Amino acid sequence: MKKMPLLLILLCFIISGSQASERIPDASDRIQPFHANPMYWQYKGNPVLLLGGSSNDNIFQHSPVCLDQELDRLTGYGGNYLRNTMSGRDEGDQYPFYFDTLTQLFDLDRWNDKYWDRLKYFLEATYKREIIVQIEIWASYDFYTRAAYVVDGKLAWERNPFNPVNNKNYSESESGLYNLFRSNGYQLINPFFNTTLPLAYPFDFEIDLVVLGYQKKFVDKLLSISLDFDHVLYVIDNETNADPKWSLYWAQYIRLRAGEADRKIEVTEMYDTFDPTDGAVKEAVVQNPATHFFTRRASVSNTLYDPENYSYLDISNHNFQVGETHYKTGLYIWNEVQKSGILRPVNNTKIYGADDIGWGSHQVGAERFCRNIFAGAASVRFHRPPYGLGDRDIAMSYIRSMRMLTESVDIFSSYPANGLLSERSENEAYCLANDQGEYLLYFPAGGSIRLNIRQGRYQLRWLNVRTSEWEEPATVELPGIIETPDNEVWALSVTAE
Repeated sequence: MKKMPLLLILLCFIISGSQASERIPDASDRIQPFHANPMYWQYKGNPVLLLGGSSNDNIFQHSPVCLDQELDRLTGYGGNYLRNTMSGRDEGDQYPFYFDTLTQLFDLDRWNDKYWDRLKYFLEATYKREIIVQIEIWASYDFYTRAAYVVDGKLAWERNPFNPVNNKNYSESESGLYNLFRSNGYQLINPFFNTTLPLAYPFDFEIDLVVLGYQKKFVDKLLSISLDFDHVLYVIDNETNADPKWSLYWAQYIRLRAGEADRKIEVTEMYDTFDPTDGAVKEAVVQNPATHFFTRRASVSNTLYDPENYSYLDISNHNFQVGETHYKTGLYIWNEVQKSGILRPVNNTKIYGADDIGWGSHQVGAERFCRNIFAGAASVRFHRPPYGLGDRDIAMSYIRSMRMLTESVDIFSSYPANGLLSERSENEAYCLANDQGEYLLYFPAGGSIRLNIRQGRYQLRWLNVRTSEWEEPATVELPGIIETPDNEVWALSVTAE
C-alpha cells in the first residue's frame, strides 16, 4: 500500500482541524442577553429581535429537503427563530434509542444514530442561516397519554422508550415507572418527572438512580452535540406542571455539563400556567384547578425570581390571554424584571391562535404576536398549526412586517410606552418609544389616538401589516391626533426630524 506524502498528511490535518473548530462557540459570539440592554438578545456581538414560526414543534425530525425549504422560506421573510422540542411522538419520527426489531424492545444503552443525525443536520442548517434555536429538552407530552398523540392505536407514553414495557433495561419494579399510565399531564404527574426529587439540595449529580441514570445519559448525548453550536437556547420542559425541584435539578445539571466543556449557555423553564402574574392582573384567565391540579406550583415566579439558575424567561402560555389583558400580563412580567434589577430577555416561543381550533382565531393569534413585541418581548414565534399560525402565509407576512417596522428605529433601546397614548379605547393601539425621539405604534384594527410627545416636526411612515407595504412618508406637527388610513391592521413609525 502506498504511503501518503507527509505534506498531504499535514494538509489533511490542518483542513480537518479547521473544520472541527469552525463551530466552536466564541464566548462573545454566542446567543446571550444584549450587553447594552439585556431585555433583548445579541448574537455575534449584534442585538437581535427573534421572530419566527414553523410547521412543527420538533422540526429537527423533518427530512433534510423539507427542512431546508422551510428554513429558507422563514429567513426569506425575515425570520430568525425556531422552537425545537426533542420529541419523537409523531408518526414517522425517530426515537433517540436503538430499537431491536427481533425483540421489539428499545435498548437504552445504545443510540439510534438516525435521531441524532437529524439533530446534527438541523443545528448545522440553522447555524448556517443564523436562526436562533430554542431547544426544549423534555417534550412533556411524550410522557403522557393525551388522546391527541395516538400512533398505531397507542398513546404517547405507551410508545415511549422510557416506558418499562418498551425497553430491555428495567422493569416496573426496578424503575418505579408504570407500563400503563393514564394522565393528560394535568391531573397526574408521571413518576418519570419525580426522579430528581429524593436528592438533597444542593443536588448530588453523582447519584444515578435507575431511570435518572438513563435520563442523564440522554441529556449528556444531547449536550455533546448542541454545545458545539453557539446559537442554541435551552428550556428544560414544554409547559411543565412538574415539581419545580425537577426543573432546578436539570437547570443546574446542564450548566454544570456546559461548564465542564468550557461553554456558557442560557437556560430557562416553561411553566404551564396561563397567568404568569399569579393573579396580579385580575382579568387574566386561569386553568380550572379541578382539572389542572398542579397549576399553582407551575408558576413563572419560579424563573422570574431565580436569575441565578434561569437567565431568561419564557411565558408562552400567557398567549392564551386575549386583547388588552394579554398585553397586561406580558407587560407585568417585563416590569417585574425591570424591578428585579437583573434584566433578562422575556421569550414567547408559542403564540396560540388560528381558525382551526378554539384557542383564538387567525386574527387573535396575529394580534398576540404583535402585542408581545409592544410589551417588550425579546422573542415571538407562531405556534404550529392547528394551534397557531405556524409557517402559513399570514404568519410569514406578520414576521416580515414586524421585521420591517422594528428595523425602522432603534428597537433595542426602546421600551413599552402606552402612557404616551390618550383618547384611546381598549386594545386600540400600542406604543414603543426610545429616548432618541423614535416611536412605534401598532393598531390591531385601525383607530385614532392622541400621541403625547415633545412638540416638534415628525416623519410618519404607515406600514400595512397584512401586505408588508410602506405608505409614502408624511411630515406632521406633534403632539396631536393620529388616525390610521382605514380599519385594516396598521403599524406606524414616528421619527423626529
